[in-house]
Amino acid sequence: MTTGNIYRRDKTNVGDWYCAPCRYFQLPDAEGDILDLDNVSLAPHVIVGGGGLIAKTFHPFMEKLVARKPEMQSLVAWGIGESENIDKTGKIVLPYDGDYPAYLKAFDLVGVRDFGTAYRWVPCASCMSELFDTDYAVTTEICVYEHKRIPLGISGFPTISNSGDDLQAVLRFLGSAHLVITNSYHGAYWATLLGRRVIVIPSMSKLYRFAHAPVICTAQDWAKYVGVTQQYPNALAESREANLAFYKDVLSLQANK
Repeated sequence: MTTGNIYRRDKTNVGDWYCAPCRYFQLPDAEGDILDLDNVSLAPHVIVGGGGLIAKTFHPFMEKLVARKPEMQSLVAWGIGESENIDKTGKIVLPYDGDYPAYLKAFDLVGVRDFGTAYRWVPCASCMSELFDTDYAVTTEICVYEHKRIPLGISGFPTISNSGDDLQAVLRFLGSAHLVITNSYHGAYWATLLGRRVIVIPSMSKLYRFAHAPVICTAQDWAKYVGVTQQYPNALAESREANLAFYKDVLSLQANK
């Protein structure tokens, strides 16, 4: 079986597990993990993404994939993003201000989830899940959603991590609060799509890249910024519109290659 949908296929990280466009669009080829390229046969049309694949961890694998471009008719990046600066101890990192990797030039079509770059903005395709069409009951003022490897250390509020593969449970949790405090990319993204207010603690540079910007501050100072958080009522519709338009262009590319 040939693999045409490649992403970080990690069932222990709900954001990674649900970021793939093939979960929401008719993209019939098999799925494969970016870390397992040596063991897959590539389909004629390959889609990479989503997820934070523009990162030191993944550069060698992306370069390896691009080196196999002669095996393909088309190569597309869909909803991938930059994740170059990370501090796994939870310290604050600055935005990444370097260039995007040269290997992106080998792609036939590029959509990045990062807003304000030279590339087309195509946010994570997980916005297409029908689970975002549910009205989740608000039962608390504040909740905390942590990256499973980088605890925030904020106590006194309902708290879970991005571990596992239960998207419905995560959205129910994020939707249960008026305000979400998080250091998870998808925690911030999904809470915004649900119409919740978001404060981000940036231990990863990708957290500066949202089109619908959350408040960004330190874990010690978050309480000072509650009053300036905001909602983005059009975020879900805008994100879906961008993905639907990109899907149309992907189909056109594949039909003409």
